[in-house]
Amino acid sequence: MAQPVPSPYDPSRFVLVGPVAAGKTTLFNALIGREAAAMKTQALDYENGIVDTPGEFFSHPRLHHALINTVADARSVVYVHGATDFDYRLPPGLLEVNADKRLMAAITKIDLPDADPQRVEALLRAGGFSAPIFRVSVFRPETLVPFKRHLFEQERQDDHEATH
Repeated sequence: MAQPVPSPYDPSRFVLVGPVAAGKTTLFNALIGREAAAMKTQALDYENGIVDTPGEFFSHPRLHHALINTVADARSVVYVHGATDFDYRLPPGLLEVNADKRLMAAITKIDLPDADPQRVEALLRAGGFSAPIFRVSVFRPETLVPFKRHLFEQERQDDHEATH
């Protein structure tokens, strides 16, 4: 089994948020180099500069405070939405609470037979999501390259600006 790739980033740089079964944990595992099968996330999982959140934090309004508190210390928020989910799930204003965060989206599960990433991207754009959107599949590693490049390059730029 591959060892996790070391990261110079602290555990609150990137937070993955999204509904239950969106593919957050599978994406999290791919980003940190963990080959284990994804299991239902029951609590926050921090590793190599990334935070994986339970979908319930996002999907249940009574838990939004937990999501908002988790995002508070992060620089970037990655909204994860499955390519087979054709419902707009972003609660109005939820991600704008921390408007100083860099926002991006990952449309996951693009390899599934019933996936329609174009439809999901159009859905997000129609709902007002203007941040960068990446279409990814952990089973097609080449799709992760532009996503990772954007995610980590932004962090390097922020670190450079903070030290100069």
